[in-house]
Amino acid sequence: MSTMNPDPAVVLAVDPEHPLSEGTVRFVVDSAKRLDLDIELVTVVPTVVGGPTGTWEVGIPFDQLVAAGRERLDHAVARVRDRAGGDRCVSGTLLRGGVAATLIERSRLAELLVMEHRQHGHRARIPVGSIAAAVAARAHAPVVIVPAGWEPQDGPRPIVVGVEDEKRAESELWTALGLAATDDVPVQVIRAVYLPDAYREILQRDLGEEEFLRLAREKLVADAPLPESVCEQVPCTFEARFGRAVEVLVDATLAASLLVVARRDPMLPFGSHLGPVVRALLREARCPVMVVEPRLGESVMVAAHEAGSAGDGVAAR
Repeated sequence: MSTMNPDPAVVLAVDPEHPLSEGTVRFVVDSAKRLDLDIELVTVVPTVVGGPTGTWEVGIPFDQLVAAGRERLDHAVARVRDRAGGDRCVSGTLLRGGVAATLIERSRLAELLVMEHRQHGHRARIPVGSIAAAVAARAHAPVVIVPAGWEPQDGPRPIVVGVEDEKRAESELWTALGLAATDDVPVQVIRAVYLPDAYREILQRDLGEEEFLRLAREKLVADAPLPESVCEQVPCTFEARFGRAVEVLVDATLAASLLVVARRDPMLPFGSHLGPVVRALLREARCPVMVVEPRLGESVMVAAHEAGSAGDGVAAR
């Protein structure tokens, strides 16, 4: 089996049972070029076996499972190398262990970890959707989940940021801004506002829906402040929309190149750190979803201020 690449890279998890979609391959290669990183493809052969014969309960010998994983990995490496065209170093690594735990550990050396999500029937031996959520919840690097069958569209499409609260806004927004600046695409910041029908009727009578959304947008801008100089370089729009968060953001992904969301700030060393909204987005989004840490390692706003950044106010277009 291969030895892991110790250098930071874009790491792509390869499902040993299904070929990568063309959209996932293009996303990985484009991301590696954008970040000036090498690419490492990783296949994890699970060590969960049943009985003294070392076979799966469904009757697949372990050596056959390893051989299938190696064949799928080699094929994927060849595809990615062909797409990269020699611009990036592309390597493959076959690992053994628990799938989610192994990928989480590998993410310590990754700048970005990419996984492909496809809908599996209830008979699937490895529930890939659950693995993607488990990895996204605890990885040590940003995780991107690419829907199987997704294809990048022609022309620039915005990066959408789903902002739920002030605490995670900085991490979500500045991650999106950094990516948008390299691709010369706009950033669309969205907050979903949901009210039951009865409350909306009262709202329309006493305040008006448009006025309520205007106030919600003002709060969104206040929760995600940007120096004016940043908005001059990367076009940013802020929008509040009525609807449940999952429905609003899934709708936004129809015209987006990427959706950026943050996981929860973990209070306990166990359990899920994603929350129901992010979990649903990993399943239902129509474009790749990037899950980032809830806080930046260093406040970008403070760093910009110390560097004498021009513009101290909030700017939004």
